[in-house]
Amino acid sequence: MQETIPLSLCNVSKSFGPVRALNNVSLSVRTHEVLGLIGENGAGKSSLLKVLSGIYQPDTGDILVYGQKRTFSNPAAAASAGVGVVHQEQSLVVNLSVAENILMSTRATKSGNKDSKVRFGIYNWRKINEEAAEILKRIGSNINPKSKVEDLSFADRQMVEIAKALQISRQPGVQPIIVLDEPTSVLEDNDIQQLEQEVRRLKEIGSVIFVSHRLDEVMKFCDRICVMRNSEVVGEHLTSEVDADELFRLMTGRQAATTWRERNKSFRDSAVVLDLEGLGAKGKFSDISLKVRSGEIHALVGTNRSGREEVCRAVFGAEEFDSGTMRYNGKIVSRPSLRGSAYGGVAYLPSERKLESMVAGMSVAENLQLTHRGERASSIFVNPAARRDKTKEWISKLDIRPPIPDADIASLSGGNQQKVVLAKWLEDSQLSLLILDHPTRGIDPGAREDVSTQIFAACEEGVAVLLIADTLEEAISLADTITVMRDGEITATFDLNSGTIPTHAELVAKMI
Repeated sequence: MQETIPLSLCNVSKSFGPVRALNNVSLSVRTHEVLGLIGENGAGKSSLLKVLSGIYQPDTGDILVYGQKRTFSNPAAAASAGVGVVHQEQSLVVNLSVAENILMSTRATKSGNKDSKVRFGIYNWRKINEEAAEILKRIGSNINPKSKVEDLSFADRQMVEIAKALQISRQPGVQPIIVLDEPTSVLEDNDIQQLEQEVRRLKEIGSVIFVSHRLDEVMKFCDRICVMRNSEVVGEHLTSEVDADELFRLMTGRQAATTWRERNKSFRDSAVVLDLEGLGAKGKFSDISLKVRSGEIHALVGTNRSGREEVCRAVFGAEEFDSGTMRYNGKIVSRPSLRGSAYGGVAYLPSERKLESMVAGMSVAENLQLTHRGERASSIFVNPAARRDKTKEWISKLDIRPPIPDADIASLSGGNQQKVVLAKWLEDSQLSLLILDHPTRGIDPGAREDVSTQIFAACEEGVAVLLIADTLEEAISLADTITVMRDGEITATFDLNSGTIPTHAELVAKMI
């Protein structure tokens, strides 16, 4: 008996003016499988997901549900076909309960019905909480439906997002298809293990589309992998029949280069750029002492609540510290400010680029000139021609796509946005200290190589780098020194130039 495919796209195309977002894309999602969807930033993955979820409608091509043509004119139509999406950036209302978040997007049954959750305008909270608990149980979660979302860990919030998507897509006689868009981009290692169990449960009750830039996780989580490049599907393989190097080649059109850095011990004799002695901020971190030298990459590792992000923000002046001493290039800085840091050679790339690093609605060129105008300005006026030339230079250097200086930065993929906000800081001729909080989060392997190359180039110019890496493996591959934090305190420091490289297990042991 021939298998009936729950969901298929056949020769789907989508354009926005002259830009071809999808070009004759065909793929299918089979029963009880995890389909991996990978590609570089700008390859068309986001457009494809928006077609699947009913946000975009294709210009040409067909959507088939169990072999029958359907039109996903809006997200509700997609949900009626069983499609639920867990977006990369969480969409929960944190001051509401878990149950309210899970069920807020579904219509209450008719008042008077024995299963109604609303009767005469009054919510039946017992039924609401019971239904939410049942949905959470399906994915193996014991989260209390009455809990406020703001009190949950990030990993538990992710489970609530999955439960919400499962509820939205739950239709009688329809197999749910849950789309997980970059689900591990902001999770720690132990949370990723929990997610792996959730994916297995989702596979048992339906199917999963797993979108990720981390090839090792795609290989681990997925049964089949679909590769996109330049708005097209360029390969489809069973996971058992392909390796990470081949996937990288299909994604980028080139062979993978090593991201391991040839470490140079000579920086140990260079000047100390950042010197922290007993730095503390009540309730966040305490007794932080470390040095970062010119040309050094110094990584801070720890869990989400270790205090590493707060230390970086305090050094830049985004948060205050209340004890200890900070020296920058030998001078005591008692109260760093954002303006003073930016114009004093200190750069900070925060993890939340859309909230703190870029201005949507402004062009790539305008975003590049937000902090340092340099030769692009004459007195208080910006020289448009010089700004455009400088932008083209960075577009070429970092392979920013599309290569259009006047493009709205909001129209770029996440990875290309990250390149722009990094370039904004790297072009400062006075740059001395570069603080990077997850600089490769949410970007594809090819873009990660581009970003790493620019970080290495900055080090060669004598810039000191304070880094919060995306993974422990990335910290080990990039850093000269690794400082481990737990509960706001330093628990260990590793000198990777000593010839002894810490293992993943050794770092985790000091983190938890």
